[in-house]
Amino acid sequence: MSKLNVTLVSGRTAQQGVGLEEGKTSESYVKSVNHVQLSPDDAAKMKLKEGGAVSVETLHGSVVVNWSPSKELEPGMAFFPYGPWANQVYGYETEGTGMPMFKGIDATVAPSKGKVKSIEELVKSMGGGKK
Repeated sequence: MSKLNVTLVSGRTAQQGVGLEEGKTSESYVKSVNHVQLSPDDAAKMKLKEGGAVSVETLHGSVVVNWSPSKELEPGMAFFPYGPWANQVYGYETEGTGMPMFKGIDATVAPSKGKVKSIEELVKSMGGGKK
């Protein structure tokens, strides 16, 4: 199986909190948010190698990130910590709530040979950073 349809949820993590204390360009912060967590069963179905990259795609965009297994996730679920990489796949519509939808998003995850962009590369690709 090369692609898998999942339900994507997002949120903050304790590791992310530690990284935020060091700064959003710190290695600790980047490692805490540039990955998606998948159930071990789903990773096995896709024949993913631990430490490899995957592409995450929704109706709103796509991004290449690292992946890690999480026994806390049921098959068909994926967790993506809030951050610049997750922002590539979430929409901006708030449906009047003032907050975009970060839970229950349909997504496709697939193995990728692509490179996970650094935070600097990601910001530049969105039109930000120094020119």
